[in-house]
Amino acid sequence: MNIKRIIFWVCFVAVLALIIWGLIVAMHKESTGGLSLGTPMAERATDHVRGSDTATVTLMEYADFQCPACGAFYPIVERLLTNSSTTVRFVGRHFPLAQHRNAIAAAQAAEAAGAQGKYWDMAGLLYDNQTSWETLTASQAYDVFKGYAERLKLNVALFEADFKSTETKTKIDEDLADGRAIGVSGTPTFFINGKAITNPRDYESFKKLIDEAITSSTP
Repeated sequence: MNIKRIIFWVCFVAVLALIIWGLIVAMHKESTGGLSLGTPMAERATDHVRGSDTATVTLMEYADFQCPACGAFYPIVERLLTNSSTTVRFVGRHFPLAQHRNAIAAAQAAEAAGAQGKYWDMAGLLYDNQTSWETLTASQAYDVFKGYAERLKLNVALFEADFKSTETKTKIDEDLADGRAIGVSGTPTFFINGKAITNPRDYESFKKLIDEAITSSTP
C-alpha cells in the first residue's frame, strides 16, 4: 500500500470519527432539549404571578416584550392559562435583550402599570402592538406607553413616576441577573416546575408538556 493510499484511509477514518461524534452530540442535545440551564431563583414577592397558589404546575417565562418570538408565544400561553387556570401557576420575569432598543422601556411600562394592578393588561397591549413601537425612538416609545396607560385608565402621573423609579429599574435588573445566573441567554425561555424546556412548536405540544407535568405532580 503506497503512502497516498495510507494518507487517504487515515483521513477517511478521521472524518468518519468526527461525523459519528457529531451525531452523538446532536442526539444528546435533542434528548435534553439542547438546554443545560440551572434552576430559577425562588419566587419573590415582586414577581408577577397568575393562577392558583395550590396549582400543581408552575410555568415560568423569562421574556422580552420586544422579542417577536415572545409575541408569538403570548397567545399560546394565554390559551394555556385559560384552559388550565386551576392547575397551572404562571410566573413572568423580564429578560430584555440588548439588541432590542425599546425592550427595557417596555418592561418599565409593564412594571409601572403593575404598581396599579394592571401588569398583565399592559403586557397584553405591549405584545399585541409590538410592531407599532419596536422601531420608535425612546421618546416616541415613551409617549406610546403613556397612551397605553391612559387606555387602561391608570393614574398617568403615577405611571410616569413609577416608570422612572429606582424600584422599577431594580426589579428588571434582578430578573436579568437571575436569568443570567442560570444560563438564560435568549427569549422566551420557559421552565416547568423549575426545569428548562425546549420551546414547543405549537399549542398542542405545549399543552402536552403541561399535562405530563400535571400527571407527574399528582400523588
